[in-house]
Amino acid sequence: MTLTSARIVVALVLALGVGLSVPVSAAGRQTFEDLVANLKSPNAKTRQESAAALAKSRRREAIPPLSALVHDPEVKVRMEVVRALNQLRDVSAVPALVTSMGDGDPKIREEAIGALVEIYAERDRTTAVTRYLDVFSDEYDRASVPPYAAVDASVFRALADALRDPEGDIREQAALAIGILDGKGVVKDLVSALQDPDPDVRGASATAIGKVGATEDGLALLPLLSDENAGVRTRVLKAIGTLRLKDAGPPLRTMFEANRKREAGTKILECLSRIGDASQADLFRELTGDADLERRRLAVEGLGRISDPGMLAAFKKDYQREKNDEMKLAYAFALTLLGDRAFLDSIVLGLPSRLHGSRCRRYLLEMGKPALPELYPYLNDPDEDVRAELTDAIAAVGDPQSIATLQPLIADPSRKVSDRANRAVERLRRHSGQQ
Repeated sequence: MTLTSARIVVALVLALGVGLSVPVSAAGRQTFEDLVANLKSPNAKTRQESAAALAKSRRREAIPPLSALVHDPEVKVRMEVVRALNQLRDVSAVPALVTSMGDGDPKIREEAIGALVEIYAERDRTTAVTRYLDVFSDEYDRASVPPYAAVDASVFRALADALRDPEGDIREQAALAIGILDGKGVVKDLVSALQDPDPDVRGASATAIGKVGATEDGLALLPLLSDENAGVRTRVLKAIGTLRLKDAGPPLRTMFEANRKREAGTKILECLSRIGDASQADLFRELTGDADLERRRLAVEGLGRISDPGMLAAFKKDYQREKNDEMKLAYAFALTLLGDRAFLDSIVLGLPSRLHGSRCRRYLLEMGKPALPELYPYLNDPDEDVRAELTDAIAAVGDPQSIATLQPLIADPSRKVSDRANRAVERLRRHSGQQ
């Protein structure tokens, strides 16, 4: 048979086949109603595939029929249901997800915790649940839910119960989730979890207490300064610094003296610096002359947080004589805290710096709302990068009163600035519950 003859035969077969079968496209896609009906199929694979398809529909009315399957006998179906409820991103899915936190499969319990965090905190996961929660937990000093988001009490009850889960990973994730979701009402459960035999759970609980606890809650962290696990000690130090627990000053000073020449000494000093304990001023003054740049920086920042106006004149001289840019920024931060707001200029103008921009941003966030009136004039700076970065920083402070000031920048001639301003305004509106 020649090549031409073969092609003719194939063509005839295909032509005859048209009358013998229905093309896939002619059958049509399954409707939303079909997918919902398939959730009741006797075939687990069909139920699983329908749950996945309904997730892509983005239709809120899919939540009730999906929720009905949280007790499905097949693990794969239940997992797909939890993932679908997460993707639909609606608080009406919360009761089903809370139920799934009691599932017999630990992976489903883990997925349910992650889903609840994503729904309330309005953040998309780009990593595995454990990594996502860990990074998200350490991203901000305080809780990460928008002010208008009211987390259902059942969520915190379930997370508190999960602190006693037989799986250590689940207990750890529950602690992190409580911190992210602002679970102030279950801090006592976090304090109890500080005694957990798993160091990851103890560390996560310390981090969460740092986010949602009051200063007095931080007292429970003090015994963990001598925890056998280095990771726990590091998280405890950060939490104590966040809470500005001045009662920790004396034991931290003792720890620092015992670790002066070790890497741990710098971590302890960072915590002391954030606390701003006036009784440690002598140590900070001593370390402003230290050979180590980071220790010098932390000492200057610590003195700034103590806010003793008597140091103002000496600090101005030190600023003028300082050659290192990072140290000059630290002095500018300290001088601003000491009351000379002219030094705010150095911090704002440093925002676009690839080397020091993130530190400048952290300084502004620490100053918070009281500094906003003095930041607003810089939104007219001739440098578009300054305007753009400052817009982001102001939005991160999270004061809805900034909306009126940022609104005109949506018409900024710089596309970079106008886009950032638009996002900032929308973010502040969303976080304040405005439409």
